[in-house]
Amino acid sequence: MVKMLYLFVEKYSKKLLKPLRSFAEGLKRDIDAVENAVAYDYSNGFVEGTNSRLKMIKRTMYGRCGRQLLEAKLRYMGYNNNNG
Repeated sequence: MVKMLYLFVEKYSKKLLKPLRSFAEGLKRDIDAVENAVAYDYSNGFVEGTNSRLKMIKRTMYGRCGRQLLEAKLRYMGYNNNNG
């Protein structure tokens, strides 16, 4: 699978179509991260989703409450120090 990644980058970084060339060049710049994403089944999607939910709660409550009320809301929704 990783070999195909390098073939893709090599092939499309020389194309005349600018969006494809730009995409391939972006892959080339971040090749280590892209290679790891292709080679391994690990994902940080769960962590990113949790982060997004917490940030959304924080934004909606901004200016309306202090830290104490924010903590109470997070506990009510099931977020605590033990499970993130």
